[in-house]
Amino acid sequence: MKINRIYNFLILLAFSFLITSCSEEVRSSFVPKPNAFGKLNDVVVIADKNLMESIVGDTLSYFFESAYPIMPTPEPMFDIRTFSPEELEDKKLRKELRTFVIVADVNNESSPTTQMLRKDLGEERFLRAKSLDEFNSSVGMDKWANGQLLIYLFGRGANKVCQSISQNYPAVAARIHKHDEAQLKANIYAVKNNNAELNQEVVARFGIDFNVPPDYKRANTVDDDNIIWMKRDKNSVEQDIVVRKFKYTDPSQLNLDNLIKMRDEYGQKYIHSSTEGSYMRTHREVLPVYDYEAKVDGHYAIELRGTWEMTDDYMGGPFVSFAILNEKKGEIIFLDGFVYGPGSDKRDLVQQLVYIFKNATLVDVSAPKS
Repeated sequence: MKINRIYNFLILLAFSFLITSCSEEVRSSFVPKPNAFGKLNDVVVIADKNLMESIVGDTLSYFFESAYPIMPTPEPMFDIRTFSPEELEDKKLRKELRTFVIVADVNNESSPTTQMLRKDLGEERFLRAKSLDEFNSSVGMDKWANGQLLIYLFGRGANKVCQSISQNYPAVAARIHKHDEAQLKANIYAVKNNNAELNQEVVARFGIDFNVPPDYKRANTVDDDNIIWMKRDKNSVEQDIVVRKFKYTDPSQLNLDNLIKMRDEYGQKYIHSSTEGSYMRTHREVLPVYDYEAKVDGHYAIELRGTWEMTDDYMGGPFVSFAILNEKKGEIIFLDGFVYGPGSDKRDLVQQLVYIFKNATLVDVSAPKS
C-alpha cells in the first residue's frame, strides 16, 4: 500500500515537472485556436521594413494592388496591409486575421521574417530554399487561428524575392480568391439561402438555377417571355441581374460583338433613367470589353467584363456577363449583372455577381403541357 502511494507520488511529480518545464509554445498548443477573421480581399503582408522599402515592396504592390478588371475608376485586386514581425507581435489580435503573405530573403538569416520562415518551413526545407532558386514558395494553414491561409514567398536576395512574387502571383491570387469564397458566399446569403419564389421562376422559365440571393426583387415587368430583370438596392448601391434566353443557331453568336449586341438590345428596350430618351448601353470608347472562355456547370461559356453607361445621362458602372451554351437544348442562356453606386467601391459587388453566375447549374425543365 505504501509502495503504491510512493509510486503515485512519483508519477504526479514527474507530470508536474513535465508541465512546468514545457516551453511557452508547447503550452499554448493546448489552448484552442480562435477562428480567423477579416474582410474579403484583405491581405496582410509580413516582411521586414528594409525589404519592403526595396524593389520588393514595389514588386509586391505592382502585382497585388494591380487594378481589378474592369472598373470605371481603378480599384485594387487586394487590400494590402504590411506588418513587420515585431508589429505583428505588438498586437496579438493581428495574428487572428485570415490571409497572410510572408515575404523573406533567405540570405538574411538574422531577419526576424526569415527566422519565422525558417521555423515554419523546417530546417530541411529552409536549406533547400537556400540552395535552389526553383523552391521559392510554400503554403500553410491555421498557424495562429482556424481558417487561416499563409502563403510564403522567398528567394536568395531581393531580386530573387521579386522573381518569386512575379512567378507565383497568378497561383497565389487564385488561392486567395478560393480561400475567400466562404466569406463571399456569407456576404451574398447573409439573411437566408435564397429568394425561393424568384429562384423557382428563373428555373422554370430559363432552365438555370443560380440560387437568387434573398434580397433580390423583381425590378420590372417586361413584355418578353425570354427575359427577367431583378435587382438588389442597399445603401444607395444597386446590383442588377438580367436573364435572357436565345435559340442557338451559329457559333458566331458567341463572339464579342454579338454578345455586346445581346446586352445592348435589352438595355435600349428596358433599362432607362429619369432623363427622357436615355437608356443603358455597353461603353467601349474609353475602356475595353474583355471576353474569356469559361465553364459553368461543365458547359462552355463566354464571360464578358466591361463598363456600361446611360446615354444622355451621367450614370454608369461595371458589368459582368456569362453566355452559357446549352448544346443539348440548342440554347444560349445569357446572365448579365451590373452595378451602380456613385462614389462607392464596386469590386466586391462585381465579385458577388461572378460567384452567383459561376455557381449556376443548368436544369432540365420539361416544357409545360398546353
